[in-house]
Amino acid sequence: MLNRPAGTGQKRTLKDATFMMISTSVIGLPFTRASAELLLQHGANPDATPYSHKQIAEWCDRFWCQYIDIDAEDEIEKLLPVLTDVETQWDLYLANKYSIEELHSGSFDDERMPAEWFVEWLDQIKK
Repeated sequence: MLNRPAGTGQKRTLKDATFMMISTSVIGLPFTRASAELLLQHGANPDATPYSHKQIAEWCDRFWCQYIDIDAEDEIEKLLPVLTDVETQWDLYLANKYSIEELHSGSFDDERMPAEWFVEWLDQIKK
């Protein structure tokens, strides 16, 4: 897991910031290593991507959820910690930047995590 700065304002945990985010558009790529790598590349280049960081985080969560109760092949098993980190860091990024009220009412489609995080995640899956 990557170390992240606290962000702005009071630091909160996911437990403190239970909120619901529904994306307007779902990424329809298959849950494969190649798709994960492609989306992390898109996240690292947010000005040249058709996908928002929110959409990428939600896709990572859906991919991870496919393997909650089953054993995955080694290639997928190695991806799961990174996919989980993307989604978790998205939640924490928002929780540390916005108030609880804002989290409940915002869409966050245009919000961006630092692109460097995606570069680090890409490096992790290439190991």
